[in-house]
Amino acid sequence: MSTDEKLLQEKINQYDVFFQQLFDSESGSLVDETSIDIQKKQTEALREHVELLDLAEDLIVVLDMNHRILFWNRGAEKQYGWSRSEIRGENIHSLLNTTFPQSFSAIEKTLATYGKWKGNLVQFRRDGSSILVDSRWTMRCDELGKPLAILEINRDMTSRKHTDAMLQKALDEFEEACVQKRTMDFQKVNASLKDEIIERKRKEAVLKKREMQLKIKTKNLEELNAALTALLKKREEKKIEQEEKILSDVRSMVLPYVEKVKTTDIDTTQMNYLNILEANLKEITSPFLRQLTSPPLNMTPKEIQVASLIKDGKKTKEIAELMNICTGAVAFHRNRIRKKLGLNKKNVNLMSHLSSMALKK
Repeated sequence: MSTDEKLLQEKINQYDVFFQQLFDSESGSLVDETSIDIQKKQTEALREHVELLDLAEDLIVVLDMNHRILFWNRGAEKQYGWSRSEIRGENIHSLLNTTFPQSFSAIEKTLATYGKWKGNLVQFRRDGSSILVDSRWTMRCDELGKPLAILEINRDMTSRKHTDAMLQKALDEFEEACVQKRTMDFQKVNASLKDEIIERKRKEAVLKKREMQLKIKTKNLEELNAALTALLKKREEKKIEQEEKILSDVRSMVLPYVEKVKTTDIDTTQMNYLNILEANLKEITSPFLRQLTSPPLNMTPKEIQVASLIKDGKKTKEIAELMNICTGAVAFHRNRIRKKLGLNKKNVNLMSHLSSMALKK
Protein backbone atom coordinates (compact mmCIF):
# COMPACT_ATOMS: atom_id res chain seq x y z
CA MET A 1 0.00 0.00 0.00
CA SER A 2 1.36 3.43 -0.99
CA THR A 3 1.84 6.34 1.44
CA ASP A 4 -1.21 8.16 0.02
CA GLU A 5 -3.31 5.02 0.44
CA LYS A 6 -2.22 4.69 4.09
CA LEU A 7 -3.01 8.34 4.85
CA LEU A 8 -6.42 8.06 3.21
CA GLN A 9 -7.21 4.90 5.17
CA GLU A 10 -6.30 6.68 8.41
CA LYS A 11 -8.71 9.47 7.48
CA ILE A 12 -11.45 6.94 6.73
CA ASN A 13 -10.88 5.38 10.16
CA GLN A 14 -11.15 8.83 11.75
CA TYR A 15 -14.32 9.62 9.82
CA ASP A 16 -15.78 6.27 10.91
CA VAL A 17 -15.72 7.56 14.48
CA PHE A 18 -18.06 10.27 13.31
CA PHE A 19 -20.36 7.52 12.04
CA GLN A 20 -20.55 6.10 15.53
CA GLN A 21 -21.54 9.47 16.92
CA LEU A 22 -23.91 10.41 14.11
CA PHE A 23 -26.02 7.21 14.21
CA ASP A 24 -27.70 5.54 17.09
CA SER A 25 -26.35 1.99 17.11
CA GLU A 26 -29.65 0.51 18.30
CA SER A 27 -32.26 2.27 16.17
CA GLY A 28 -30.06 3.21 13.20
CA SER A 29 -31.98 6.52 12.88
CA LEU A 30 -30.37 9.88 12.21
CA VAL A 31 -29.70 11.85 15.35
CA ASP A 32 -31.12 15.35 15.30
CA GLU A 33 -28.37 17.73 16.42
CA THR A 34 -30.92 20.18 17.92
CA SER A 35 -32.98 17.62 19.82
CA ILE A 36 -30.43 14.96 20.68
CA ASP A 37 -31.11 13.54 24.08
CA ILE A 38 -27.76 12.14 25.08
CA GLN A 39 -25.27 13.00 27.64
CA LYS A 40 -23.46 16.27 27.49
CA LYS A 41 -20.10 14.67 26.78
CA GLN A 42 -21.47 12.78 23.77
CA THR A 43 -23.02 15.97 22.44
CA GLU A 44 -19.76 17.83 22.83
CA ALA A 45 -17.82 14.98 21.14
CA LEU A 46 -20.27 14.98 18.22
CA ARG A 47 -19.86 18.73 17.81
CA GLU A 48 -16.08 18.38 17.81
CA HIS A 49 -16.23 15.65 15.15
CA VAL A 50 -18.49 17.77 12.95
CA GLU A 51 -16.06 20.68 13.30
CA LEU A 52 -13.21 18.31 12.46
CA LEU A 53 -14.98 17.16 9.30
CA ASP A 54 -15.62 20.78 8.33
CA LEU A 55 -11.90 21.49 8.56
CA ALA A 56 -10.99 18.57 6.30
CA GLU A 57 -9.97 19.36 2.71
CA ASP A 58 -11.66 16.20 1.45
CA LEU A 59 -15.29 16.33 0.31
CA ILE A 60 -17.02 14.18 2.96
CA VAL A 61 -20.60 13.06 2.38
CA VAL A 62 -22.83 10.77 4.48
CA LEU A 63 -25.59 9.02 2.50
CA ASP A 64 -28.41 6.73 3.43
CA MET A 65 -28.72 3.41 1.62
CA ASN A 66 -30.70 5.12 -1.17
CA HIS A 67 -27.82 7.57 -1.70
CA ARG A 68 -29.76 10.47 -0.23
CA ILE A 69 -27.60 13.11 1.40
CA LEU A 70 -27.67 13.09 5.20
CA PHE A 71 -24.62 15.25 5.71
CA TRP A 72 -21.71 16.82 3.87
CA ASN A 73 -18.93 18.94 5.24
CA ARG A 74 -18.01 22.52 4.46
CA GLY A 75 -15.41 21.32 1.93
CA ALA A 76 -18.27 19.77 -0.07
CA GLU A 77 -20.34 22.94 0.33
CA LYS A 78 -17.48 25.06 -1.00
CA GLN A 79 -16.62 22.71 -3.86
CA TYR A 80 -20.11 21.81 -5.07
CA GLY A 81 -21.81 25.17 -4.37
CA TRP A 82 -24.77 24.02 -2.21
CA SER A 83 -25.13 24.52 1.52
CA ARG A 84 -25.72 21.60 3.84
CA SER A 85 -29.32 22.59 4.51
CA GLU A 86 -30.16 22.94 0.78
CA ILE A 87 -29.24 19.42 -0.22
CA ARG A 88 -30.32 17.38 2.78
CA GLY A 89 -32.36 14.40 1.54
CA GLU A 90 -31.36 14.92 -2.14
CA ASN A 91 -30.01 12.01 -4.20
CA ILE A 92 -26.35 12.94 -4.58
CA HIS A 93 -25.90 11.39 -8.01
CA SER A 94 -28.94 13.15 -9.44
CA LEU A 95 -27.88 16.41 -7.82
CA LEU A 96 -24.31 16.25 -9.13
CA ASN A 97 -25.20 14.48 -12.40
CA THR A 98 -22.50 11.90 -11.62
CA THR A 99 -20.77 9.98 -14.40
CA PHE A 100 -19.56 6.54 -13.25
CA PRO A 101 -16.62 4.54 -14.61
CA GLN A 102 -18.86 1.43 -14.72
CA SER A 103 -22.53 0.56 -14.31
CA PHE A 104 -24.11 1.77 -11.07
CA SER A 105 -25.49 -1.71 -10.37
CA ALA A 106 -21.97 -3.17 -10.55
CA ILE A 107 -20.75 -0.53 -8.09
CA GLU A 108 -23.59 -1.30 -5.64
CA LYS A 109 -22.83 -5.01 -5.92
CA THR A 110 -19.17 -4.40 -5.05
CA LEU A 111 -20.19 -2.18 -2.13
CA ALA A 112 -22.64 -4.80 -0.80
CA THR A 113 -20.10 -7.62 -1.19
CA TYR A 114 -16.96 -5.96 0.16
CA GLY A 115 -18.40 -3.05 2.12
CA LYS A 116 -16.38 -0.54 0.10
CA TRP A 117 -15.74 0.76 -3.41
CA LYS A 118 -13.35 3.23 -5.00
CA GLY A 119 -13.01 4.85 -8.41
CA ASN A 120 -12.94 8.12 -10.32
CA LEU A 121 -16.18 10.06 -10.79
CA VAL A 122 -17.04 13.06 -12.93
CA GLN A 123 -19.47 15.39 -11.14
CA PHE A 124 -20.90 18.83 -11.87
CA ARG A 125 -20.96 21.82 -9.55
CA ARG A 126 -23.87 24.19 -9.05
CA ASP A 127 -22.37 26.58 -11.63
CA GLY A 128 -22.30 23.78 -14.23
CA SER A 129 -18.53 23.26 -14.23
CA SER A 130 -17.24 19.70 -14.00
CA ILE A 131 -15.01 18.21 -11.34
CA LEU A 132 -13.03 14.97 -11.36
CA VAL A 133 -12.90 13.25 -7.96
CA ASP A 134 -11.18 10.20 -6.57
CA SER A 135 -14.16 8.70 -4.72
CA ARG A 136 -14.07 6.10 -1.92
CA TRP A 137 -17.25 4.63 -0.43
CA THR A 138 -17.48 2.78 2.88
CA MET A 139 -20.70 1.13 4.09
CA ARG A 140 -21.67 1.40 7.80
CA CYS A 141 -23.66 -1.44 9.41
CA ASP A 142 -25.26 -1.94 12.82
CA GLU A 143 -24.36 -4.66 15.30
CA LEU A 144 -26.57 -7.13 13.44
CA GLY A 145 -24.85 -6.35 10.13
CA LYS A 146 -27.72 -4.34 8.74
CA PRO A 147 -26.49 -1.53 6.42
CA LEU A 148 -27.14 1.89 7.90
CA ALA A 149 -25.39 4.45 5.71
CA ILE A 150 -22.57 5.13 3.25
CA LEU A 151 -19.56 7.31 3.96
CA GLU A 152 -18.36 8.87 0.69
CA ILE A 153 -15.00 10.63 0.69
CA ASN A 154 -14.19 12.51 -2.51
CA ARG A 155 -10.83 14.03 -3.32
CA ASP A 156 -10.66 16.71 -6.01
CA MET A 157 -8.44 15.45 -8.84
CA THR A 158 -9.23 18.27 -11.27
CA SER A 159 -6.14 20.29 -10.40
CA ARG A 160 -4.05 17.14 -10.46
CA LYS A 161 -5.50 16.25 -13.82
CA HIS A 162 -4.70 19.76 -14.98
CA THR A 163 -1.19 19.39 -13.58
CA ASP A 164 -0.82 16.04 -15.32
CA ALA A 165 -2.08 17.62 -18.52
CA MET A 166 0.40 20.48 -18.13
CA LEU A 167 3.16 17.99 -17.40
CA GLN A 168 2.17 15.92 -20.41
CA LYS A 169 2.08 19.08 -22.50
CA ALA A 170 5.53 20.02 -21.22
CA LEU A 171 6.77 16.52 -21.99
CA ASP A 172 5.21 16.68 -25.45
CA GLU A 173 6.79 20.09 -26.05
CA PHE A 174 10.13 18.81 -24.78
CA GLU A 175 9.88 15.75 -27.00
CA GLU A 176 8.88 17.93 -29.93
CA ALA A 177 11.84 20.21 -29.20
CA CYS A 178 14.10 17.16 -29.08
CA VAL A 179 12.62 15.92 -32.34
CA GLN A 180 13.11 19.35 -33.90
CA LYS A 181 16.69 19.46 -32.64
CA ARG A 182 17.36 15.96 -33.95
CA THR A 183 15.72 16.97 -37.21
CA MET A 184 17.89 20.09 -37.42
CA ASP A 185 20.98 18.05 -36.57
CA PHE A 186 19.99 15.52 -39.20
CA GLN A 187 19.43 18.30 -41.72
CA LYS A 188 22.85 19.75 -40.89
CA VAL A 189 24.49 16.35 -41.24
CA ASN A 190 22.52 15.76 -44.44
CA ALA A 191 23.59 19.15 -45.80
CA SER A 192 27.18 18.40 -44.81
CA LEU A 193 26.98 15.03 -46.56
CA LYS A 194 25.50 16.67 -49.64
CA ASP A 195 28.34 19.21 -49.66
CA GLU A 196 30.82 16.38 -49.22
CA ILE A 197 29.21 14.43 -52.06
CA ILE A 198 29.32 17.52 -54.28
CA GLU A 199 32.97 18.07 -53.37
CA ARG A 200 33.77 14.42 -54.05
CA LYS A 201 32.01 14.60 -57.40
CA ARG A 202 33.95 17.77 -58.21
CA LYS A 203 37.22 16.05 -57.30
CA GLU A 204 36.21 12.99 -59.29
CA ALA A 205 35.49 15.23 -62.27
CA VAL A 206 38.91 16.87 -61.84
CA LEU A 207 40.56 13.46 -61.56
CA LYS A 208 38.73 12.20 -64.63
CA LYS A 209 39.79 15.31 -66.51
CA ARG A 210 43.39 14.82 -65.42
CA GLU A 211 43.16 11.14 -66.25
CA MET A 212 41.92 12.05 -69.72
CA GLN A 213 44.72 14.58 -70.08
CA LEU A 214 47.23 11.97 -68.96
CA LYS A 215 45.82 9.50 -71.46
CA ILE A 216 46.16 12.10 -74.20
CA LYS A 217 49.70 12.92 -73.08
CA THR A 218 50.53 9.23 -72.85
CA LYS A 219 49.17 8.68 -76.33
CA ASN A 220 51.14 11.67 -77.61
CA LEU A 221 54.28 10.40 -75.90
CA GLU A 222 53.73 6.94 -77.33
CA GLU A 223 53.32 8.44 -80.79
CA LEU A 224 56.38 10.61 -80.22
CA ASN A 225 58.32 7.62 -78.92
CA ALA A 226 57.26 5.60 -81.94
CA ALA A 227 58.34 8.45 -84.19
CA LEU A 228 61.68 8.79 -82.36
CA THR A 229 62.17 5.03 -82.49
CA ALA A 230 61.50 5.06 -86.20
CA LEU A 231 63.83 8.05 -86.61
CA LEU A 232 66.59 6.40 -84.58
CA LYS A 233 66.12 3.20 -86.51
CA LYS A 234 66.38 5.11 -89.74
CA ARG A 235 69.45 6.95 -88.49
CA GLU A 236 70.98 3.65 -87.39
CA GLU A 237 70.25 2.19 -90.77
CA LYS A 238 71.88 5.21 -92.42
CA LYS A 239 74.83 4.94 -90.05
CA ILE A 240 75.26 1.27 -90.88
CA GLU A 241 74.88 2.10 -94.54
CA GLN A 242 77.54 4.81 -94.25
CA GLU A 243 79.83 2.49 -92.30
CA GLU A 244 79.37 -0.21 -94.89
CA LYS A 245 80.21 2.29 -97.60
CA ILE A 246 83.33 3.45 -95.74
CA LEU A 247 84.42 -0.13 -95.14
CA SER A 248 83.77 -0.97 -98.75
CA ASP A 249 85.81 2.04 -99.84
CA VAL A 250 88.66 1.01 -97.53
CA ARG A 251 88.66 -2.50 -98.93
CA SER A 252 88.49 -1.35 -102.53
CA MET A 253 90.47 1.87 -102.46
CA VAL A 254 93.05 1.56 -99.63
CA LEU A 255 94.01 -2.06 -99.09
CA PRO A 256 95.03 -2.68 -102.72
CA TYR A 257 97.57 0.15 -102.48
CA VAL A 258 98.89 -1.22 -99.19
CA GLU A 259 99.55 -4.49 -100.99
CA LYS A 260 101.41 -2.63 -103.72
CA VAL A 261 103.55 -0.75 -101.17
CA LYS A 262 104.54 -4.06 -99.58
CA THR A 263 106.05 -5.18 -102.90
CA THR A 264 108.39 -2.19 -102.98
CA ASP A 265 111.86 -2.04 -101.48
CA ILE A 266 111.27 -1.15 -97.79
CA ASP A 267 113.13 -2.07 -94.60
CA THR A 268 111.91 -4.42 -91.89
CA THR A 269 110.56 -1.72 -89.58
CA GLN A 270 108.62 -0.15 -92.37
CA MET A 271 107.29 -3.56 -93.30
CA ASN A 272 106.13 -4.13 -89.70
CA TYR A 273 104.33 -0.81 -89.64
CA LEU A 274 102.83 -1.56 -92.99
CA ASN A 275 101.62 -4.93 -91.74
CA ILE A 276 100.10 -3.27 -88.68
CA LEU A 277 98.42 -0.70 -90.91
CA GLU A 278 97.05 -3.43 -93.12
CA ALA A 279 95.87 -5.44 -90.11
CA ASN A 280 94.19 -2.41 -88.59
CA LEU A 281 92.48 -1.55 -91.83
CA LYS A 282 91.21 -5.08 -92.10
CA GLU A 283 90.15 -4.94 -88.48
CA ILE A 284 88.26 -1.75 -89.13
CA THR A 285 86.42 -3.44 -91.92
CA SER A 286 85.53 -6.42 -89.69
CA PRO A 287 82.61 -6.66 -87.19
CA PHE A 288 85.12 -7.33 -84.37
CA LEU A 289 86.04 -3.67 -84.05
CA ARG A 290 82.40 -2.67 -83.84
CA GLN A 291 81.98 -5.02 -80.88
CA LEU A 292 84.76 -3.28 -79.01
CA THR A 293 83.47 0.22 -79.69
CA SER A 294 79.80 -0.52 -79.05
CA PRO A 295 78.05 -0.65 -75.64
CA PRO A 296 78.53 -2.12 -73.16
CA LEU A 297 82.29 -2.45 -73.87
CA ASN A 298 82.90 1.11 -75.11
CA MET A 299 86.68 0.59 -75.30
CA THR A 300 89.01 3.52 -75.80
CA PRO A 301 91.18 3.77 -78.95
CA LYS A 302 94.26 2.62 -76.98
CA GLU A 303 92.34 -0.37 -75.56
CA ILE A 304 91.09 -1.26 -79.05
CA GLN A 305 94.65 -1.10 -80.42
CA VAL A 306 96.01 -3.28 -77.60
CA ALA A 307 93.10 -5.76 -77.94
CA SER A 308 93.69 -6.08 -81.69
CA LEU A 309 97.42 -6.77 -81.18
CA ILE A 310 96.68 -9.31 -78.43
CA LYS A 311 94.19 -11.06 -80.74
CA ASP A 312 96.90 -11.22 -83.41
CA GLY A 313 99.21 -13.00 -80.94
CA LYS A 314 101.53 -10.13 -80.04
CA LYS A 315 103.33 -10.29 -76.69
CA THR A 316 103.46 -7.46 -74.18
CA LYS A 317 106.97 -6.40 -75.19
CA GLU A 318 106.08 -6.44 -78.89
CA ILE A 319 102.96 -4.38 -78.25
CA ALA A 320 104.97 -1.87 -76.21
CA GLU A 321 107.51 -1.46 -79.04
CA LEU A 322 104.84 -1.18 -81.74
CA MET A 323 102.78 1.36 -79.75
CA ASN A 324 105.87 3.10 -78.38
CA ILE A 325 104.68 2.73 -74.76
CA CYS A 326 106.09 0.96 -71.71
CA THR A 327 105.20 -2.61 -70.79
CA GLY A 328 103.45 -1.34 -67.60
CA ALA A 329 101.04 0.65 -69.74
CA VAL A 330 100.36 -2.45 -71.83
CA ALA A 331 99.66 -4.45 -68.63
CA PHE A 332 97.31 -1.68 -67.45
CA HIS A 333 95.36 -1.81 -70.73
CA ARG A 334 95.25 -5.62 -70.54
CA ASN A 335 93.61 -5.44 -67.10
CA ARG A 336 91.11 -2.82 -68.30
CA ILE A 337 90.20 -4.98 -71.29
CA ARG A 338 89.74 -8.10 -69.12
CA LYS A 339 87.52 -6.13 -66.71
CA LYS A 340 85.30 -4.78 -69.50
CA LEU A 341 85.01 -8.27 -70.95
CA GLY A 342 84.15 -9.69 -67.50
CA LEU A 343 87.32 -11.82 -67.33
CA ASN A 344 89.15 -10.16 -64.43
CA LYS A 345 88.21 -12.94 -62.00
CA LYS A 346 88.22 -15.79 -64.52
CA ASN A 347 91.06 -18.04 -65.61
CA VAL A 348 90.50 -17.36 -69.31
CA ASN A 349 93.19 -16.62 -71.91
CA LEU A 350 92.60 -13.11 -73.24
CA MET A 351 93.96 -13.82 -76.76
CA SER A 352 91.74 -16.89 -77.11
CA HIS A 353 88.69 -14.97 -75.94
CA LEU A 354 89.31 -12.09 -78.36
CA SER A 355 89.91 -14.55 -81.21
CA SER A 356 86.62 -16.31 -80.45
CA MET A 357 84.83 -12.95 -80.51
CA ALA A 358 86.28 -12.22 -83.95
CA LEU A 359 85.21 -15.64 -85.23
CA LYS A 360 81.65 -15.23 -83.92
CA LYS A 361 81.20 -12.03 -85.78
